[in-house]
Amino acid sequence: MDHNHDHGSDDSTSTAKSCPMIMVFHAGHCERILWRGWVASTVTEFVLSALAIFLVSFLYEALKFLRQQLARREARKESEQLASEQRRKNEVPAAGGCCSETPLAEPKEQTYWQRLFASSHMVQSLLNLLQIVISYLLMLIFMTFNYWLCLAVILGLGLGYFFFGWNKKNPDESECCP
Repeated sequence: MDHNHDHGSDDSTSTAKSCPMIMVFHAGHCERILWRGWVASTVTEFVLSALAIFLVSFLYEALKFLRQQLARREARKESEQLASEQRRKNEVPAAGGCCSETPLAEPKEQTYWQRLFASSHMVQSLLNLLQIVISYLLMLIFMTFNYWLCLAVILGLGLGYFFFGWNKKNPDESECCP
């Protein structure tokens, strides 16, 4: 069964490199990867493509690490602000002190909309979107069923986890299961 859907006869598709789409695991070096323009038809192109896929997989793990670090930093900043507010509330001026007895204005909690459009939340949302896009692209690359491309994805993710994933403070921190 031919899954190569280049049925058109226009010159742009007939001059383009073409590789069959094999729907079982295989080890060939002629592969169309993700887009019509990314075709590895020589061994050199295939090896460079596999290295690029390995690098993207590695950077995917780095992106997950970055998101965790930014979330921790934001949580630490919020807890420090709460602690300083509590200390300020609990401080009692010395008798006959120089401070007035007028209470300080209570800091207002942020509204839902303020938290929603906070810069830290916007950055986290954009990084999450990027992480989702990369993860789906890696899945589609894996679904080429090419042993070498699958291995590039697996090794990139594994080595990325080796460098970045060990830094979880809490073993319950997992992106898969709440």
